[in-house]
Amino acid sequence: MTNDPAAWQTLNTNAVYRSRWTGVSIDTVLLPNGASYEYTRIERAGVGVGVIGFNAAGELLLEREYRHGVGEVVWQIPGGLADEGEDLQAAGLRELREETGYAPTVVDATTVRYCGSVWDNPGMGTAVSHIYRVRGLEATAETHTDAGEFVTLHWVKPEWLKQAVRSGEIRDRVVVAAVAYLLLEGEL
Repeated sequence: MTNDPAAWQTLNTNAVYRSRWTGVSIDTVLLPNGASYEYTRIERAGVGVGVIGFNAAGELLLEREYRHGVGEVVWQIPGGLADEGEDLQAAGLRELREETGYAPTVVDATTVRYCGSVWDNPGMGTAVSHIYRVRGLEATAETHTDAGEFVTLHWVKPEWLKQAVRSGEIRDRVVVAAVAYLLLEGEL
């Protein structure tokens, strides 16, 4: 597009905080008008993966978890961060098993499909989450959640899920994006 804004030029980056999960950096940037500006970025410690899964009855597996950042119990899909160098599909299936104890009975191109990705908040950083659709979920193992994960599992019908997104009951960006991808592909 000929009318798009010009990119900013980064003059300096100062990493001010780093933990297991996130980092904070302050960039000094040169704006298109020539002015200098300080911009704070949040850096996630890895690439996110999420799985929206179906059982044989066509129900979808969702989680409920308290998220301290928003101070609420929210609806979400199983997911987390891929390990360094880990295949994203394998990471999604690992997170699914660890958090829920469910996995597809068969892993192939018909049961596991890459839907797409979303930036978590492009105004704050480069964090991205990749979304997979999985069919044929069955209970396979015990869960192995992280110390701060306390989730409940819920099987929901497709119509309920669409209505929950439409009404704003579900606001998690990965769930909303997963629903959009499934609708675009005619799977929901």
